[in-house]
Amino acid sequence: MCGKGELLLEKTKGAATVNQADFFDPDILAFTDDVRQMCEQNTCGRYGRAWNCPPVCGTVKELEAACRHYSKGIFVNTVSRIKDSFDWEGMQAGGRGLCNLLEDIRRFAQEAGMADYRIFGGGGCYGCKDCSYPDTPCHHPDKLFTPIEACGINVLQAAKDAGFKYTNGQNTVTFFGMVLYND
Repeated sequence: MCGKGELLLEKTKGAATVNQADFFDPDILAFTDDVRQMCEQNTCGRYGRAWNCPPVCGTVKELEAACRHYSKGIFVNTVSRIKDSFDWEGMQAGGRGLCNLLEDIRRFAQEAGMADYRIFGGGGCYGCKDCSYPDTPCHHPDKLFTPIEACGINVLQAAKDAGFKYTNGQNTVTFFGMVLYND
């Protein structure tokens, strides 16, 4: 009989949008304020505009403590084709693909009976067309995930350390997510 993590990985690999999925040791994750500063520079346009993004999601120190609570991890990525490196709509569609995968992973984790886990994604939340932040509470708090970058994690380095390809060819965009959990 396989454990809950193995079951989750098996189901994740079978999800329609997944490119790669595998276990990794969360101890490889490095947390730095340098990465978080990209959020503060509002590179993606969501800083201070979404419930799951900085500064609302917590400090790097708080998020590192939350991540260090977990002893196991599953890293996943999706790869989407885009017209060219300026295809913002294609990139956004790729981000929504990752969000759909993360929703599947949440459902798989619940079906597997996992109780102590947290899902992290790439970039902002795509749950609503327009985020209710800061006027009203989040409409779907059960679907929120914290962006990996908001934690201060260099996704390129984490992908490399976990044995994943970060670049997957010309005219593609790759998004990463992770599940941290305890048995």
